Amino acid sequence: MPLIQPFTGLRPIPERAAEVAAPPYDVLSSAEARQRATGREWNFLHISKAEIDLPPETDPYSPAVYAKSAENFRRADP
Repeated sequence: MPLIQPFTGLRPIPERAAEVAAPPYDVLSSAEARQRATGREWNFLHISKAEIDLPPETDPYSPAVYAKSAENFRRADP
């Protein structure tokens, strides 16, 4: 029997919603995501495609990308 537990959803404050909003991670290439998130430090792409915050030659599936995503998520959580 599966165990299902509730969790609290996260929503941006209304004033930042447009800055946070991002398309699904698999819609943009890393280069497109990097360009779209430049100058938008609260954009969700910094979490869903964290390779944009690492050198361009970084393998998007490397452990460093997942670590950066977790770091960015913790930074975004007040």
